Amino acid sequence: MKKFNIAIVGLGGQGIITMGTVMKNAALSSDLLDVSGSERRGGAQREGYVETFVKYIFYENESELKDPRKNMHSPMIEAGGADVLISLEPLETLRGACYLNANSTVIFNRTPHIPISVRMGQSSYPDISFIDLELRKITEKIFSYDFDKICTDNFNSLTQRNIIALGGLFAKTDMPIESSAIEAILSEGKGASDNLKAFDLGLKL
Repeated sequence: MKKFNIAIVGLGGQGIITMGTVMKNAALSSDLLDVSGSERRGGAQREGYVETFVKYIFYENESELKDPRKNMHSPMIEAGGADVLISLEPLETLRGACYLNANSTVIFNRTPHIPISVRMGQSSYPDISFIDLELRKITEKIFSYDFDKICTDNFNSLTQRNIIALGGLFAKTDMPIESSAIEAILSEGKGASDNLKAFDLGLKL
């Protein structure tokens, strides 16, 4: 059994849980035999830390899938176990760095959400260069973009920021599912046109 583990982190209201849901649903319509994951939503209502995990699982054959001794696995990602870390807030990327290893890929948003303590002058927010340097102590596969600016320039809002980042994931990593599986999910429901456009913007990064 092999796994492709994706950790997604950020703040409540940035669409972190939605990204994970789209990726899991897309996997169900692909050739993968199994997909798993979990969420931590504790800070979702107060702009606190939020994370979600997506685990794409590959079995050597169907009998391995049906063998309860081989198909048992945690929905969590262990320390150092992420193939990819996606973050929609720079400082929260460092919080999620515990999931990284030397072969991990990091894709993070360069636009900070300044916490209240910084706004009140009680603490300071680190430079993006410091965050980048700290991440490179673990892995050299670092990609950062101003997803907020890309989104506001194209949609005059931040609603599709997470979908642009999702496109960036497919642009910069060897994802085990086709981008068409994501597009099929995004084409359903409200805002389909904007979501598909946002995903395409990410694919072109």
